[in-house]
Amino acid sequence: MAFNPAKVYSSDLTLTKEKNKQLADKIDHEAINKVDHSKTNQEIIKNIEKKAKEIPEAARVEISEKALELKRELSSAEKTNLIQSKKIGNIEKPGIYFMSGFDWFGAGSIKGNYDGIKDMSEAIKGAKHFAWDEQDEIIEDIKKRKQDQPIVLVGHSFGGDGVVEIAQKLNTLDNGFRKIDLMVTLDSVGMENDLIPQNVVKNLNYLAQGPYNFLNDGPNLAINYERTEVKNYLRPEAHSELDDATDIQMTILEEVEKLISPKDPNLSN
Repeated sequence: MAFNPAKVYSSDLTLTKEKNKQLADKIDHEAINKVDHSKTNQEIIKNIEKKAKEIPEAARVEISEKALELKRELSSAEKTNLIQSKKIGNIEKPGIYFMSGFDWFGAGSIKGNYDGIKDMSEAIKGAKHFAWDEQDEIIEDIKKRKQDQPIVLVGHSFGGDGVVEIAQKLNTLDNGFRKIDLMVTLDSVGMENDLIPQNVVKNLNYLAQGPYNFLNDGPNLAINYERTEVKNYLRPEAHSELDDATDIQMTILEEVEKLISPKDPNLSN
């Protein structure tokens, strides 16, 4: 429909140009307020267009321009959110990962002589079980999750070394210094796994006493004790028996449960 400027000054028009502008601003303000609600962008734009039809033609021109401007802003925001979700992740679920050690009898199979790690992973809903050499798969899965979601890493033997390396790789600016809420290391085997990076909140480190001393790990140390709590436990079990110890399994399951259970706001101080 063509716009006739003469109608703005017609004696039959009850709204002045200033009132038209005020009305346009009012509708634009209402539309912006709706951006924070659950309606989709398409619904917001349709609502603006519907309201525009209910007012005089002179005001429609200004509202139409404001609607287009708002539509462009919403489109830009959508693109930004999409980029952010791809980079940071948008899965709203905890990430719980168990890493087996090298299977001396099954050439690295995660179904061999590290049954305790597998059993614990199956006891926790949503937990995942990986072999010691699948660090990249775990890191990729962690990055899919929102920053506020708890992350748990549990590793035995070479898997213990693996979870420390995962934490180290995530402790960078590019990875947002991704927080590891709980890391459990069961007699880690490998190099440079005794220094726990500052993005780890809590590390429980279990050390076997024997009988194969060449496999046994040493105590862990926090790089920053103001950020990281490290607890070392010397155990009587042999290296391959740690993940089957019932009290260790119970402690791990309890610690994970504390992290992933919904918190009652009425119980907070």
